Parts: sequence; C-alpha cells; structure tokens
Amino acid sequence: MQHWLEEARPGDPSAYETVICKACTRLHFINRHTRKLLGEKE
Repeated sequence: MQHWLEEARPGDPSAYETVICKACTRLHFINRHTRKLLGEKE
C-alpha cells in the first residue's frame, strides 16, 4: 500500500482513513497513528 496520509490529531482514537489502493484498486482503512491497515496483525 503506497499512499500519503495527513498526520492524525492527538488524542483521536478513531484516526482511520479510507484509501483506494492504486495497486489493487480495493478500499483500505489505514490508521493514521500506526500507519497499519485495519485488521493487520502487529
């Protein structure tokens, strides 16, 4: 997943952003704090 995200606001627990992936054309949810996909294992 290659995409530029704005910085999340401090204290925002639901800092997910929806992004349409240019590589696979699917919709992804990315956490702006951790930069990880929703559901991605740590």
